[in-house]
Amino acid sequence: MIIALTPEETIHAEKAAIHTLLEKGLDILHLRKYHFTDLQMARYVESIDPAYLEKLVLHSHPHLSAELGITRIHRNEWSRQHSPSNQMNATIICSTSVHDIAAFNKLDECWAYAFLSPIFPSISKKEYGRYNAQLNQLPKRVNFTVRLIALGGINQANCLLPLQEGADGIALYGALWQHPDPIQNFIACQQKLWKNFNTYHKDKH
Repeated sequence: MIIALTPEETIHAEKAAIHTLLEKGLDILHLRKYHFTDLQMARYVESIDPAYLEKLVLHSHPHLSAELGITRIHRNEWSRQHSPSNQMNATIICSTSVHDIAAFNKLDECWAYAFLSPIFPSISKKEYGRYNAQLNQLPKRVNFTVRLIALGGINQANCLLPLQEGADGIALYGALWQHPDPIQNFIACQQKLWKNFNTYHKDKH
């Protein structure tokens, strides 16, 4: 599984890049636009082909989910800790974020998946993850009810490592939006994962 997070601030040709990513097989897209008003978020969602609606996640503005026809929302660490999980709508697919494996191991089955970050030093945030990268913590995973998605510093050179250590998927942010060709970077990661998946299953048989 490959998940992408949109840039927080709008960038040139962002919408075109998003549509191409979805067309090329991106599994899930998190709409990470904390600064948007409700109207801006609604217009942003409406600008995306409705065929991809089931792949969209509201990383903010969860109250708009029903109005926009989105069935996925993301609750960050603060929201998770301050809002009881039993108050969540059962028809909504929820994801969350953690920053150490101990917190991940405590998550219950109401979460479809959780980002564990930073796996590597961040591409987009200077110094973030330099001293607390989580890759070597993956073997300590004991929670297999929730899917673990590796986030932070992932690019085409290292994208296989989290999966080899036990992650269920990867999330791309800096590798897309900090480079001039996000599509090519996505395709490079996608091809590596597909090749690794096919090789694994061929060896198993």
